[in-house]
Amino acid sequence: MPPRDKSPLSYEEAAARAGVVSTVPLGVRPIRVKRIVGSAGKAGKLAPSFMPLGSGPATANYRSIMNVMKSGKDLPPITVYQVGNRYFVIDGHTRVAAAKVLGIEFMDAYVTEALPRKEGEVNLTYYARREFERATGLSGIRLTAPWRYHLLHHHVEGYRLYLERSLGREVSLEEAARIWFRTQYQPTLLEIRRRQLKSNTGGRTSGDVYTDILKAWTEEQALTASLREMLDQFDQSQEKSRLARAKRAVTGAVDASLPKIIPPLSAAKVRTLTEEDVEAELELAASPSEESPPAEDVSLPRD
Repeated sequence: MPPRDKSPLSYEEAAARAGVVSTVPLGVRPIRVKRIVGSAGKAGKLAPSFMPLGSGPATANYRSIMNVMKSGKDLPPITVYQVGNRYFVIDGHTRVAAAKVLGIEFMDAYVTEALPRKEGEVNLTYYARREFERATGLSGIRLTAPWRYHLLHHHVEGYRLYLERSLGREVSLEEAARIWFRTQYQPTLLEIRRRQLKSNTGGRTSGDVYTDILKAWTEEQALTASLREMLDQFDQSQEKSRLARAKRAVTGAVDASLPKIIPPLSAAKVRTLTEEDVEAELELAASPSEESPPAEDVSLPRD
């Protein structure tokens, strides 16, 4: 997604579109700086950098904050509203501006979750994700439709039962989810990215492709094939140009000739995978969606 070239988004407008009906304080937690996209109460007064328009005291404060951040010292958490997967700054605009310039990936924030009405695809996806994360203890799995989270939840529950039979003891869903994420989900996502597979059901993220494969696995194969076999079948079912096939063949030949100590050319990186999925999810959240009824008034704490 190209860099934003306009003022930060307005929390008030985002809350109205989402149909926010209440807020819940979540306390202090690290948030991804890239997901900080707007401001509560000051959007029209900020430059794209999150700095106030025009010169003023904030400029000197910005330089001071930059120096502190460069030194590695801690600053107080910022304060934000969370609307879906995006954050809107209540207090701490200058710290956000500095963090974006320095390329800081995460920063601590007092987060207040703005809960939307349970209607519309985007809002229902948000609630499905919220339910999945609370049940499994996992976060950061980016899917773009409610059914995908429901399917993944069912899949992780099935994996939990498999672990109980294998280990001969009870296994909690959170424990099973951690093992599944490390040994099943992340390696498969890296393979999906390496093969450049695309969703065949309108999804946008690598996680969406994973759920496409799961859907085919449960519906067509009745679990008689392995997940890796289903990945191969999904790959073979996708139309590929002669150029794409030739490129993969050449890359595979080069990879086979490389010493083991050198990473393969086709190896996907976890960081790249995460960044691309975050971009896809933010693009989806920013795209026009179905109209929501006007939201109830959401009070804004003072700076």
